[in-house]
Amino acid sequence: MLDRFASVYPVAKRPPVASQWSMNYLSVLFPAVLAGILARNLEIRVWERDVELLHDDARPVALKVMERLPSLSPDQMAGYWERVLNDHLDPLFAAISAWGGVSTKVLWGNVIAVWDGAFDRLRDALDPETFSMAHQWMETPVVADGRLKLRSLQRIVASPVPDICSSIPLRKHCCLHYLLHTPVVGKPEVLCEACPRLHRQPLAAQESYLRSIYHEHG
Repeated sequence: MLDRFASVYPVAKRPPVASQWSMNYLSVLFPAVLAGILARNLEIRVWERDVELLHDDARPVALKVMERLPSLSPDQMAGYWERVLNDHLDPLFAAISAWGGVSTKVLWGNVIAVWDGAFDRLRDALDPETFSMAHQWMETPVVADGRLKLRSLQRIVASPVPDICSSIPLRKHCCLHYLLHTPVVGKPEVLCEACPRLHRQPLAAQESYLRSIYHEHG
């Protein structure tokens, strides 16, 4: 599947391709499992064979569940997320890393980036108590055989453009997305708002770039 996905980016090397595929997959995974939990108190056991990934020519699209979903009680929540992270994502990231030569630190950083992005979109859809409770599910997990605390891979910092947003995320490790794009003379690199490469630039350059991407995306 990764070989097929790589054909979308024929000039890119494997590490950014692998990272991008993981971002695409996580953008399918988290909305699906959160919808099951928050809407119906049901768990999607993504570590089992009865959950199938649907894709469009190797681009992740949706999860297909073969069996009836089991219910999930509040006291089972910590165990559920532990299995999602350790029984599903850990071996998946090992395989992606082996194919792409990308550090698993980058892939685990993608987990927090996609998680925080999902909750930005959920903010107005959930009552404050539910929002706070659900967002906390990724505050304490430690992964990679106890070497990485997930939350340490991205933090929230003051925004250089406070008139647009008061704060923005800052990743510890770049997701490498900028390497998927062929450089254009006279044009800036294609960076995300959380990119450590962007945050290392002079403040005026950060402000200019952030204004341009916020304007582009409305």
